[in-house]
Amino acid sequence: MKTELAILTRNFSKIGGGAESLAVSLATAMLGECNITVISQDFDQSPAVFKHIQVPKLAVRSRWINQLWFSWYTKRVTRQGFDVVHSYENVTHGDVQTVSVKTVHASLKQKGMRSWRIALSPRLLAYLWLEKKRLCTAGHHSVFVSQFVHDETLEVMPTLPASSVVPPGVDIPARQFTLLEKTAAREALGFIPSIMTVGFVGHDFKKKGLGTLLKAAAQLPFDIQIMVIGNPTQADQYTDLVALFGPGKTCRFMGVVSDMPNAYAAMDCLAHPTTQDVFPMVLLEAMAKHVPVITTAEPYNNMGSLLVDHSDAILLPTPDDVQGMVAALSEIFLSTNLRLTLADNGFQFARKYSWDVAKSKYYEIYRRIPKKKKPPDDI
Repeated sequence: MKTELAILTRNFSKIGGGAESLAVSLATAMLGECNITVISQDFDQSPAVFKHIQVPKLAVRSRWINQLWFSWYTKRVTRQGFDVVHSYENVTHGDVQTVSVKTVHASLKQKGMRSWRIALSPRLLAYLWLEKKRLCTAGHHSVFVSQFVHDETLEVMPTLPASSVVPPGVDIPARQFTLLEKTAAREALGFIPSIMTVGFVGHDFKKKGLGTLLKAAAQLPFDIQIMVIGNPTQADQYTDLVALFGPGKTCRFMGVVSDMPNAYAAMDCLAHPTTQDVFPMVLLEAMAKHVPVITTAEPYNNMGSLLVDHSDAILLPTPDDVQGMVAALSEIFLSTNLRLTLADNGFQFARKYSWDVAKSKYYEIYRRIPKKKKPPDDI
């Protein structure tokens, strides 16, 4: 008999952020082993594949109030009928909790925020309460996407109960894109096949380092076209930087792209000079498609500690290293050997994080959850 699995996430979307995409990918990988019900406020997947329970949206737009509402509502609809409740959100309940970002407790400690300021903020108090209930309640099993986030959380929450580290998975394609496929992908997206094409993927342009990429592109002595994928509402903030481009250089804000494999096929490399990332899925996705990657090292990108500079990826020491980005893009443009090395080694790195590996680890965690539980009495 298949496991009855409830997935909790406010936005169940493959084209959402990293956590949202992670929830969809894991749920898809688990379809053979589980009957899956998604409980969310937004849902853009096929109802023929996943059962869906809609969480009503409040008229109040405050995110922290909505988070409390989401926790309260989902607790009641999961009291019975499910063997495992797996949450990607800050909620008070659930058997398995995937933690994909820095915790609020750790963030506030690192910022050195005074306790009186926290006490005067209903928003912070709500997040801290939800997070403590989520991660420190007996019977909850926390799953961290990296060892760094696990250790960081354990430092601020020494009472953390059972936990595991399971990095996100990635789909591994059967083969590499051919030159004809890459040319066709560029033409389909409106790019010139003969010009170096650099991809940038992320909804928070500032956090992911778009400014560094654009400043570097303006200094390059060769033609370049930049493909920016993500929420286009921030595009106007970068008009001045794009205006510095000379002839032969272009930047297109593509918005949200549903066919990401085609977008990766169009790229010569992916630039991701992030200011803060735990285990960025976009890097794994690009590497799995044999796309060379430029990103930042620790502590800005915790994945950087696992990568070898100029072998698996090109690592920048800081997110604002414009000259380093200029050098990295130039090296990839000029050196066929480097491009092949980065593509091949990056692919081998991504293979270690396939969904087959991640799925087996999660399913082992699910199997340890008692299948019959009394509904919790507290709220």
